[in-house]
Amino acid sequence: MWRTDLLASKEFWTEWFTGLTNCFLDLRIPKQLLLAGNDRMDKDLTIAHMQGKFKMVVVDNVGHVIQEDRPEAVAQVFMSFLEKFHIQAEYKKQMVITTISGKTVVINQ
Repeated sequence: MWRTDLLASKEFWTEWFTGLTNCFLDLRIPKQLLLAGNDRMDKDLTIAHMQGKFKMVVVDNVGHVIQEDRPEAVAQVFMSFLEKFHIQAEYKKQMVITTISGKTVVINQ
């Protein structure tokens, strides 16, 4: 049983994502993109990735909600990203990896 009629919002589906790639690529900070698969990346994202403008990680065996399907993998990807860019030292006191309901998650304190 559906709780929400998703088809009722269909007219907005395209609008939600219009310009999203450019917003992401225009950020002048280190970027990490987690995907369930890279088969649906648009042309601009594919080119930018090939140029090394962001780091991409494909997480296997997940659906649309990557962080719920594989929270441990997501936490590890982000911790590696923070360490690579030496961000961890600055935020280490604010972040903790813990287990909630059997799943490992990163929580801001």
